[in-house]
Amino acid sequence: MKTSYRIITFGIISLLLIIASAVQGQSLNNNWNNDLKNSLQQFLTCSSTPGSQACTKFLGESLNTIYKINDFYSSKSGRYMVPSEIASYLKDNKQWSMIGHSYEQTVLSKAQDLANAKKAVVAVYMSESGAGHVVVITPGKLQSSGSWGLSVPNAASFFVTQPDKSFVDKSLSFAFAKTMMKDVVIYARNY
Repeated sequence: MKTSYRIITFGIISLLLIIASAVQGQSLNNNWNNDLKNSLQQFLTCSSTPGSQACTKFLGESLNTIYKINDFYSSKSGRYMVPSEIASYLKDNKQWSMIGHSYEQTVLSKAQDLANAKKAVVAVYMSESGAGHVVVITPGKLQSSGSWGLSVPNAASFFVTQPDKSFVDKSLSFAFAKTMMKDVVIYARNY
């Protein structure tokens, strides 16, 4: 009797752990688009305040707004990471994997498929000087880009240095010029 009780208890606990990890791994804010548009309005107001460091939070926070994960928050620093910190984090973190470069149609298609499957995906650009930008791939449809000559995923972008170029619900090619494509790397979170 004790053995069968232990087996049943073990089975129930195992099932609950599997369900909990699946729920945590693939969560999406059902109101992400409206919440992100509100964040964009707050960002644009924030960015009009000269010297405001608070504006840098919107990029990292957008991942949490959409996918309910706070990977780009640094508890050590007590703030959301800036693009160069995010790029380093993604390279070194086992919870994220590079899926390829933005000039590969298969990578762009996979990025959109993963985002539609409620899995976090980001595009990262880092220049040789260390300046960079990170864009969150959002659920949606691939869109034909005349400038890139490819079908690109839906995205949200918060440009701290050029706030007027920030957007929600446009294609990835709005965030990066064609000349930058070779340096844009796509990462997906492992679940």
